[in-house]
Amino acid sequence: MTPRRSGALPPDVLRRVAPARELAREAGIALYLVGGAVRDLLLGRPVTDVDLVVEQDALGFAARLARELGASVELHRRFGTAVLSLPDGERLDVATARAEDYETPGALPRVRAGSIDDDLARRDFTVNAMAMEIGRAKRAVLLDPFAGRKDLRRKVVRALHPRSFVDDPTRAFRAVRYANRLGFRIESSTRAAIRAAVAAGAVNAVSGDRLRREIRLLFAEPNRAAAARELAVLGLSRTLHPALSYGAAVGRRLRRAERLAAQAGRSATWLVYLLSWMGECPTDVADAIARRLNLSSAPSRTVRAWPDSWKALSRAGDRGVSALAERIERVGDDTSLAAAAAAPAPLARRILSIRDAAPAFRLTIRGQDLVAAGVPPGPAIGRALSATLSARRDGEIRPEQELAFALKAARS
Repeated sequence: MTPRRSGALPPDVLRRVAPARELAREAGIALYLVGGAVRDLLLGRPVTDVDLVVEQDALGFAARLARELGASVELHRRFGTAVLSLPDGERLDVATARAEDYETPGALPRVRAGSIDDDLARRDFTVNAMAMEIGRAKRAVLLDPFAGRKDLRRKVVRALHPRSFVDDPTRAFRAVRYANRLGFRIESSTRAAIRAAVAAGAVNAVSGDRLRREIRLLFAEPNRAAAARELAVLGLSRTLHPALSYGAAVGRRLRRAERLAAQAGRSATWLVYLLSWMGECPTDVADAIARRLNLSSAPSRTVRAWPDSWKALSRAGDRGVSALAERIERVGDDTSLAAAAAAPAPLARRILSIRDAAPAFRLTIRGQDLVAAGVPPGPAIGRALSATLSARRDGEIRPEQELAFALKAARS
C-alpha cells in the first residue's frame, strides 16, 4: 500500500494517545490509530472511541500502558485485545493486528496474529478500513488500502468484498447504522450482497444476542424511521420476523416516538422504538420477536405484553383518569410512550399528561397509617389505598383528605 501523510492530530486526540505514542516509541514498535476514529477525523467529526493497534503483543503493551497511567485493564486473550479504563473516565482500546477466518456464516471468527494490512483487510467497510501510523513519525501517516477516503468524499458505505455479509451477517445492520448516522448511501453492489446474504439464510444464523445488540445500537441513534425503512428495503427486517415491515404508519409512529422521547424529563430505551415498529401486532408475533432477540426477563415481558398492553390502554382511554393512570403504571414508561406515539392525538395527550404527572399521584399515606388509625391489617387496607388513589386521580379529593377517605373506604 502507499501511505499518504495526513498531518498533525487534533489536540484532543493527541492528548488521549500521547502516553501510548511515547511508549511505542520507547519500544520501537509501530502504533496505529484505526477504524472509526480515523473515519471521523477525516470527516471532521468528534472522535468518541480511540482504537489502537500494534503489530506485536497488544496485551503486554496494554498492561504496561495501564501501569504507567494508573488505569484498570480488561484483557480479552481470544481476540488479542485489551480495554483500558482511565482514571478520568475515558476508555482506550488496544488490539494486536490480526487476520480472521470464518468457519461458518454468523459464527465468531477464528483469529490469528497478522500485519496491519491483514487487520485492515478484515474490517467491514472501506470507510472503516483506514489507519494512521502515529508512533514513529512526528506527523500521522494515513494508510488507506481500500480507498476509504474516496468513499468518504462520495458519501457511500461500501463492503470490502462480496462475502463480507456471509462471513459476518451483523455487518448488514452496521451498514444501515453507519449510512443513517453519516447521511451516506449504501453502495449498490453492497446492497446486492446484503440481499444475497439474506436470501441465503446467513442472517438467520446470527444469534439472538448479537442481533439484539445491533438493533439496540441502531435504535440508540437518531432518525429511527429511516433506519427501519432501510432494514425493510434490504430484507433485514424479515430476519427478525416476517411481520415486521415498513410503511407510512410505521414511519409516523417512529418519528413521533422519537420526538416524544426527546422531550425533557422523559425516560425511554430502545424498546420504545421496537414497540413502535411492531405496531398492532398479534401476541404470537410479539412472542416470536422476544424469542428471536433472546430478550432478558424484563424486556421480554414488555415486548410479549405489548399487544395486550396497547389494547388495554386504548380501552382505558374511554374511561376515567384513574383507569388510564392505573394501566399506565402497570405497563411502564417504554410501553406508555410507544402507545402515545401510536394513539390518536386526544388519547396520546391524555397518556402523556398522566405519564408525566405520575409522581403527583403518589399518595401521602401508607398502609401503616391506616393500621395506626385502627384498621386491622388485611386486604381491606389494599382496597382502601387503591380506592383513595383513584379518587385522587379523578380529582375527587385533595392530598389532605386522603386519610379520611381511606378510613371510610376501609370500613365500608
